[in-house]
Amino acid sequence: MPTKFTDNSAHNQRLKLLDWFFERGSITTSEAREHLDIMSPAPRIMELKRAGYLIVTVTNNWTSAHGISHKGVARYVLTQKKPIDSEMM
Repeated sequence: MPTKFTDNSAHNQRLKLLDWFFERGSITTSEAREHLDIMSPAPRIMELKRAGYLIVTVTNNWTSAHGISHKGVARYVLTQKKPIDSEMM
């Protein structure tokens, strides 16, 4: 992740998520924790949705590096790169 993020404020967490989405299209909870230092991405995703970004959540099974299987791990998928004007909805 670029060093342009000098703190882990909610604002910077949203920007980090958007950068990731624009480059890769989707992110899991575990990827957000490991790569973006966002321990709880769900609130940031909710804020991005409120800002007009179309993000869908799908759940998958995930196996950790320790071989432990986890069920229902969220994957967030950005479906539109520009926010929708909430006044038009």
